Amino acid sequence: MTSAQRCGLRRKFPLLSYLENQGWKPTAYGDRDEVYGRCPLHFDSRPSFYVNRRKQVFYCHGCGQGGDVIRLVERLHHVDFPTALSILGWEQTSNSQGLWQDACDFYRHQLRTSVDAESYLHRRGIDHAEVVERMGIGYAPGGCLRGYLHDLGYSRSQLVASRLVDGQGRDCLWRAITFPIAETASLYGRAIDVTAARHRFLARAKGGLWGWEWARQSEKVIVVEGLFDLASLWQAGFPQAVALLGSHFLPQQQAQLCDGRSRTVYLCLDADENGSGPRAARLWSERLANQRLRLLTVQLPQGYDPNRFFSEGGSAAEFSRYLEEAER
Repeated sequence: MTSAQRCGLRRKFPLLSYLENQGWKPTAYGDRDEVYGRCPLHFDSRPSFYVNRRKQVFYCHGCGQGGDVIRLVERLHHVDFPTALSILGWEQTSNSQGLWQDACDFYRHQLRTSVDAESYLHRRGIDHAEVVERMGIGYAPGGCLRGYLHDLGYSRSQLVASRLVDGQGRDCLWRAITFPIAETASLYGRAIDVTAARHRFLARAKGGLWGWEWARQSEKVIVVEGLFDLASLWQAGFPQAVALLGSHFLPQQQAQLCDGRSRTVYLCLDADENGSGPRAARLWSERLANQRLRLLTVQLPQGYDPNRFFSEGGSAAEFSRYLEEAER
């Protein structure tokens, strides 16, 4: 494998994403794009394993092992170089999943270099690096995605078929904050310009509840509409929150909540002035009433959603009181 191919593989298989897919979790975030945690290669009593997200390399101060994602796979699974490439799926990176992952990686990098995007997130109250990393938030500046993906070897027809770019080669999510929807290899974009259409999705299914993999074992689940709402709740210390990506439950989302477990579900939909959020909450309270769920409607102040509530100074303690009021 040439050095160029190895660099390409690093882009296609981000080291931190691979580690997290193996169950590894960072315990601290340092400067210069570094995160720390316990080493997955040996018994580690304290965090001694660091990952540089920009360089896509790791090093453990405990066992002395270091390298890129290929080296990690070799050591983690005790395999040789060709087998490590096979585990990573190097021969299959021209498929749609690989293309989607490359686009997500590009957007995440652009977020770290865009003043406009960072300013928008700051206005929306999203400023925790851990939450941004965990959600895979990125930014689509427009005008350069096609060239980046073309340099990775993707053809124009592949890019158009992916719906990431249109027939003229323009980025379909241009000037938007992006959130990956891994379940369906899709993306949600929120325009940062007030004059543009706010919500953008690729022409693919939305999938299930966003964040369900982290909340599924919780006895209490908070259901919100949007991903900015979800980010605000995660920042405030409510990891059991999930997002509908709208105000309506899809069959898959309903099935996730109705998986046979007894749990309390707080419906915290937007308190819109037109009443659409409260109406949707009442509708789903009726439809899910016969399941093993305790359904409660959270009533935020008129015109507020969780993101606006926290971005305008609301505290976790105040939000907890709204949850308590829902139980009365």
